[in-house]
Amino acid sequence: MLGEYRISGRRASEIAASVERGVGSGDLPPGHVLPPMRELAASLEVNPNTVAAAYRTLRERGVIETAGRRGSRVRPAPASTSRGSLRIEAPPGVRDLGEGNPDPELLPGLGPALAAAAAADAESHGLYGQAPVVAEFAAYARAAMDADGVPAGPLAVTSGALDAIERVLAAHLRPGDAVAVEDPGWGSVLDLVPALGLRAVPVGVDDSGPLPADVERALRAGARALVVTDRAQN
Repeated sequence: MLGEYRISGRRASEIAASVERGVGSGDLPPGHVLPPMRELAASLEVNPNTVAAAYRTLRERGVIETAGRRGSRVRPAPASTSRGSLRIEAPPGVRDLGEGNPDPELLPGLGPALAAAAAADAESHGLYGQAPVVAEFAAYARAAMDADGVPAGPLAVTSGALDAIERVLAAHLRPGDAVAVEDPGWGSVLDLVPALGLRAVPVGVDDSGPLPADVERALRAGARALVVTDRAQN
């Protein structure tokens, strides 16, 4: 069932991590059937409860799904699957906007910026215990937020929008909580929500954004968060 890939580890966390590595590398592709829990427990010489705990962790993280007697298999689009393995090629005559890349000719050269960063680092190295956000950058960001009407408050810097969404959901929600997401919406959010152990509740959209009636329905049904993608569905 596993082909050339071998799941290793003696603790539930180690088994789950081993499966995630296989999914991330592509050795365990979407739809791949995992061994029954007792069979894997016997091969690893561990208690079946250990494998059951590992599979439960993988389900909560959105890596695998279980369908009764059909067993457990890697989800069609697991959160740990490399994006390249999920790529869909645009047919001839269709412009592919999925990558979201600008025209390289419009990008400025990085030489001056990198030289300035190197000079600044030579004068003052970034060390533990310093302010987490550079003061000049915080002032620039705060000015932009003020112009957009964002209320004053602490500023946090994240590695992209998805990182920010993950931090907010992880800080305020618990596994099993429902999150209202746009349908259709941003694929990365649809991967992230189950990976955090949360449940996605679809909300329809039109040219202006989420449909108010659908949002109200989702909130009344218990959704504790709403993710709105306000620019180009990305």
